[in-house]
Amino acid sequence: MIGPDGAKQLAKVLENAKYITELWISSNGIFPDGAAAIGKALADKKCLEVLCMKRNDIGLSGCQEMASCLTASKTVRVLDFSGNNIGDEGVKILVNAL
Repeated sequence: MIGPDGAKQLAKVLENAKYITELWISSNGIFPDGAAAIGKALADKKCLEVLCMKRNDIGLSGCQEMASCLTASKTVRVLDFSGNNIGDEGVKILVNAL
């Protein structure tokens, strides 16, 4: 588990990456703070195709943060946020972001 601090460090690497097509970061306990950092880092990545964030306890606030990167990338074809306690409202946020 990398936790929120590890997610923030990962976000720094992602910010400098030119192309990100897939990100698999499941079961790492990144919580809302880690999701916010990763969402901001991915916000300008226009070729993201796969985003798997399951079982990270990001909750609704983390889901809202991740929605911004989904709005920017119109190429997402696989999205998995299962096990994050986002509820119906979180699902609506993600669907609207796509």
